[in-house]
Amino acid sequence: MDHSEFPTIDRGVRALWAPVLLEPIAGSYERLVVGVVAVNSDGFHLELANVLSRLNCLYGESAAAAVTAVQIAGKCLQHDLAQRSRDAILQPESAVSGVVIGECREAEGFSLEQMASSWMAALSSLYDATLGQDALVLAPEPDLMVASEASSISDRLPFLVCDYVRSQREGYSRFFSRDLQEGRARRKKGASHQVVIDFAGPKLVANFGTLRAGSLTSSIHLIKRRLWDLKVERDRETQEAFKRSHEMILHRPSMDDPQVTDQQQANISEALQALEMQADQEDLRLLTLNSVPAIGERLLRYDEAA
Repeated sequence: MDHSEFPTIDRGVRALWAPVLLEPIAGSYERLVVGVVAVNSDGFHLELANVLSRLNCLYGESAAAAVTAVQIAGKCLQHDLAQRSRDAILQPESAVSGVVIGECREAEGFSLEQMASSWMAALSSLYDATLGQDALVLAPEPDLMVASEASSISDRLPFLVCDYVRSQREGYSRFFSRDLQEGRARRKKGASHQVVIDFAGPKLVANFGTLRAGSLTSSIHLIKRRLWDLKVERDRETQEAFKRSHEMILHRPSMDDPQVTDQQQANISEALQALEMQADQEDLRLLTLNSVPAIGERLLRYDEAA
């Protein structure tokens, strides 16, 4: 037997690899592996799930938003890997809420592609090793605006706040948008130009947003859009006697959250300072709280304090 036929360490490549995870429900433990990335000093390879159609069995009509989010996240991760190499998975900056990078590990394989595809075959029920990536290559070019909408759908904070207020005071949930009252997506396709207001009470108008440690960039983008919506809504109130306060209320992880690193906390604080400056420029109030009940009580008690 010719020993050269056997693989050796010299013929392999060493690399960092990490799973790409879909979190369909924000704050839940539910996760699905939708990709694996392998990267070293010589390059990278991202292997994405190629049978995302299986999500239809789990999520029905909502599966389209999840598929779009995965495709957008994959496209952005490819760009980030090309720019930052290993840092793209060691210090990830998720472009889409609900799609995050998992724990990094070191491994060896024949090639980066072989390493990534092997781990995908072993870890993901949304991947078929016999199909390759043809389905993804033929998929339509993702729309960044659609990705933004997919991110907003995955933010459960407005729905949780509405549910809390409903449980505390009968009839008060009528001040939330109809979409939140009915528990359906805030946005509909083709309606991205519409102003979105989550809560419009007698004395207070408010939008809600979540500062996500694992997808801070997309969180900031959505919060800025909600701030703009608040500004537009405020400017519509021309009669001084009937003007209400307008607040952007954010949920941020507590400083002792074990799932948030010191660096992520620093990034959140820096982003928050920038958002506060923007809110001040528009004469809007930006408020941060760390629980759904705290946000709900803010709404319930505002009229009493005003």
